[in-house]
Amino acid sequence: MSDFVQVVRQKVTENPSVMLMSLAKELGRPEADVVAALPDEMRVRVSKNDFGAIWAAMTGWESCTFITIGCGGVVEVEGKLPQGNFMHGMFNLTDKQCPLGGHLFINRLEHIWFVSKPFFNKESHSVQFFDAAGDQMFAVYLGRNEQREIIPSVKEAYMHMRSEFAV
Repeated sequence: MSDFVQVVRQKVTENPSVMLMSLAKELGRPEADVVAALPDEMRVRVSKNDFGAIWAAMTGWESCTFITIGCGGVVEVEGKLPQGNFMHGMFNLTDKQCPLGGHLFINRLEHIWFVSKPFFNKESHSVQFFDAAGDQMFAVYLGRNEQREIIPSVKEAYMHMRSEFAV
Protein backbone atom coordinates (compact mmCIF):
# COMPACT_ATOMS: atom_id res chain seq x y z
CA MET A 1 0.00 0.00 0.00
CA SER A 2 1.46 3.37 -0.99
CA ASP A 3 2.11 6.17 1.49
CA PHE A 4 -0.59 8.26 -0.21
CA VAL A 5 -3.21 5.52 0.23
CA GLN A 6 -2.22 5.13 3.88
CA VAL A 7 -2.51 8.88 4.50
CA VAL A 8 -5.95 9.07 2.83
CA ARG A 9 -7.25 6.09 4.79
CA GLN A 10 -5.88 7.44 8.06
CA LYS A 11 -7.50 10.83 7.51
CA VAL A 12 -10.84 9.23 6.60
CA THR A 13 -10.63 7.02 9.71
CA GLU A 14 -9.93 10.10 11.87
CA ASN A 15 -12.79 12.04 10.27
CA PRO A 16 -15.21 9.88 8.25
CA SER A 17 -17.12 13.02 7.15
CA VAL A 18 -14.06 14.73 5.65
CA MET A 19 -14.90 16.29 2.30
CA LEU A 20 -12.90 14.54 -0.41
CA MET A 21 -12.44 17.80 -2.30
CA SER A 22 -10.86 19.37 0.80
CA LEU A 23 -8.67 16.34 1.39
CA ALA A 24 -7.48 16.44 -2.22
CA LYS A 25 -6.55 20.10 -1.85
CA GLU A 26 -4.75 19.43 1.45
CA LEU A 27 -2.75 16.57 -0.08
CA GLY A 28 -2.08 18.35 -3.38
CA ARG A 29 -3.62 15.59 -5.47
CA PRO A 30 -6.65 15.35 -7.78
CA GLU A 31 -9.89 14.36 -6.10
CA ALA A 32 -10.14 11.21 -8.23
CA ASP A 33 -6.84 10.03 -6.68
CA VAL A 34 -8.32 10.50 -3.21
CA VAL A 35 -11.42 8.50 -4.17
CA ALA A 36 -9.24 5.71 -5.60
CA ALA A 37 -7.34 5.59 -2.28
CA LEU A 38 -10.45 5.14 -0.14
CA PRO A 39 -10.97 1.76 1.55
CA ASP A 40 -12.47 -0.85 -0.80
CA GLU A 41 -15.85 -0.82 0.96
CA MET A 42 -16.20 2.92 0.31
CA ARG A 43 -15.67 2.98 -3.44
CA VAL A 44 -16.23 0.98 -6.59
CA ARG A 45 -14.82 1.96 -9.99
CA VAL A 46 -16.98 1.51 -13.07
CA SER A 47 -16.22 1.97 -16.74
CA LYS A 48 -16.78 5.39 -18.27
CA ASN A 49 -18.28 3.50 -21.22
CA ASP A 50 -21.25 2.66 -18.99
CA PHE A 51 -22.17 6.33 -18.51
CA GLY A 52 -25.31 6.10 -20.67
CA ALA A 53 -26.63 3.02 -18.87
CA ILE A 54 -25.78 4.45 -15.45
CA TRP A 55 -27.49 7.77 -16.22
CA ALA A 56 -30.55 5.99 -17.60
CA ALA A 57 -30.79 3.88 -14.44
CA MET A 58 -30.47 6.95 -12.22
CA THR A 59 -33.39 8.64 -14.05
CA GLY A 60 -35.57 5.95 -12.47
CA TRP A 61 -34.68 7.04 -8.95
CA GLU A 62 -37.48 8.68 -6.99
CA SER A 63 -35.18 11.54 -5.99
CA CYS A 64 -31.51 12.50 -5.98
CA THR A 65 -29.28 15.55 -5.71
CA PHE A 66 -27.13 16.56 -8.69
CA ILE A 67 -24.11 18.59 -7.56
CA THR A 68 -21.51 20.43 -9.58
CA ILE A 69 -18.80 22.67 -8.19
CA GLY A 70 -17.23 25.53 -10.13
CA CYS A 71 -15.21 28.60 -9.31
CA GLY A 72 -18.44 30.51 -8.72
CA GLY A 73 -20.05 28.14 -6.24
CA VAL A 74 -21.70 24.83 -5.57
CA VAL A 75 -24.88 24.11 -7.52
CA GLU A 76 -27.29 21.52 -6.13
CA VAL A 77 -30.46 20.42 -7.87
CA GLU A 78 -32.82 18.03 -6.07
CA GLY A 79 -35.43 15.89 -7.78
CA LYS A 80 -35.53 13.36 -10.57
CA LEU A 81 -32.80 13.31 -13.20
CA PRO A 82 -33.84 14.12 -16.76
CA GLN A 83 -33.43 11.79 -19.71
CA GLY A 84 -30.69 12.74 -22.11
CA ASN A 85 -28.96 11.97 -25.37
CA PHE A 86 -25.45 12.08 -26.78
CA MET A 87 -24.62 14.66 -29.44
CA HIS A 88 -21.53 16.69 -30.37
CA GLY A 89 -19.43 15.27 -27.52
CA MET A 90 -22.01 16.29 -24.95
CA PHE A 91 -24.80 14.61 -23.06
CA ASN A 92 -27.83 16.83 -23.54
CA LEU A 93 -30.45 16.85 -20.78
CA THR A 94 -33.72 16.78 -22.65
CA ASP A 95 -36.61 16.44 -20.17
CA LYS A 96 -38.17 19.89 -19.79
CA GLN A 97 -40.26 18.64 -16.83
CA CYS A 98 -37.14 18.20 -14.68
CA PRO A 99 -35.51 21.11 -12.85
CA LEU A 100 -32.07 20.11 -14.17
CA GLY A 101 -31.27 21.05 -17.74
CA GLY A 102 -28.30 21.82 -19.92
CA HIS A 103 -25.41 19.94 -21.47
CA LEU A 104 -22.76 17.77 -19.81
CA PHE A 105 -19.32 17.70 -21.44
CA ILE A 106 -19.29 13.93 -21.42
CA ASN A 107 -16.44 13.78 -23.93
CA ARG A 108 -14.24 14.89 -21.01
CA LEU A 109 -15.36 12.01 -18.75
CA GLU A 110 -12.57 9.67 -17.69
CA HIS A 111 -13.58 8.05 -14.38
CA ILE A 112 -16.82 7.03 -12.68
CA TRP A 113 -16.84 5.99 -9.02
CA PHE A 114 -19.63 4.78 -6.77
CA VAL A 115 -18.74 6.26 -3.38
CA SER A 116 -20.26 5.22 -0.05
CA LYS A 117 -18.85 7.39 2.72
CA PRO A 118 -20.49 9.06 5.71
CA PHE A 119 -21.10 12.78 5.52
CA PHE A 120 -21.88 14.81 8.65
CA ASN A 121 -22.40 11.53 10.53
CA LYS A 122 -25.08 10.39 8.09
CA GLU A 123 -25.00 7.54 5.62
CA SER A 124 -24.19 8.89 2.16
CA HIS A 125 -23.89 7.31 -1.29
CA SER A 126 -23.09 8.94 -4.61
CA VAL A 127 -22.04 8.36 -8.19
CA GLN A 128 -19.14 10.68 -8.99
CA PHE A 129 -17.85 11.64 -12.42
CA PHE A 130 -14.28 12.86 -13.05
CA ASP A 131 -12.33 14.21 -16.00
CA ALA A 132 -8.86 13.07 -17.16
CA ALA A 133 -7.15 15.50 -14.76
CA GLY A 134 -8.98 13.85 -11.85
CA ASP A 135 -11.25 16.83 -11.21
CA GLN A 136 -14.87 16.15 -10.34
CA MET A 137 -17.21 17.12 -13.16
CA PHE A 138 -20.39 16.43 -11.19
CA ALA A 139 -21.87 13.98 -8.73
CA VAL A 140 -25.29 12.47 -8.08
CA TYR A 141 -26.21 11.76 -4.45
CA LEU A 142 -29.03 9.50 -3.36
CA GLY A 143 -32.25 11.26 -2.44
CA ARG A 144 -33.50 11.61 1.10
CA ASN A 145 -36.97 11.61 2.63
CA GLU A 146 -38.50 14.18 5.01
CA GLN A 147 -36.56 12.64 7.93
CA ARG A 148 -33.32 13.20 5.95
CA GLU A 149 -32.80 9.44 5.62
CA ILE A 150 -31.86 7.91 2.28
CA ILE A 151 -34.93 6.72 0.39
CA PRO A 152 -34.85 2.89 0.68
CA SER A 153 -35.83 2.20 -2.96
CA VAL A 154 -33.11 4.55 -4.22
CA LYS A 155 -30.50 2.89 -1.99
CA GLU A 156 -31.56 -0.54 -3.23
CA ALA A 157 -31.24 0.58 -6.87
CA TYR A 158 -27.86 2.18 -6.15
CA MET A 159 -26.48 -0.97 -4.49
CA HIS A 160 -27.68 -3.07 -7.41
CA MET A 161 -26.00 -0.71 -9.91
CA ARG A 162 -22.82 -0.61 -7.81
CA SER A 163 -22.42 -4.37 -8.11
CA GLU A 164 -23.75 -4.61 -11.67
CA PHE A 165 -21.35 -2.04 -13.15
CA ALA A 166 -18.28 -2.75 -10.98
CA VAL A 167 -15.08 -3.18 -12.97
